[in-house]
Amino acid sequence: MEYFLILVFFFIVSIFLEWKFRVRIYHSLKERVFTTLTIFIIGMVWDYFATWRQHWVFPGNGLLGLRFFGLPIEEFLFFLIMPYFAFTLYKVFDKKIK
Repeated sequence: MEYFLILVFFFIVSIFLEWKFRVRIYHSLKERVFTTLTIFIIGMVWDYFATWRQHWVFPGNGLLGLRFFGLPIEEFLFFLIMPYFAFTLYKVFDKKIK
């Protein structure tokens, strides 16, 4: 549950920063979908490979317990939320520096 709550926190912070500083992360819906899907697919391939090689595991502590294709649902959310957070933070810093 903690992992999920951390992701929700970062998602809320991202939305707040985007609103507060009036930054545009994407210029079109097509760009948003393409960028999000590209990062998501690369991230999921990486995650599957890393868990298959046992570089890391998800023992269950702090997780909701829902698994999809063997990975916790939080991992799927991670690759949707964290790039959005990173892009938002980058745009905010870029706007403030300029």
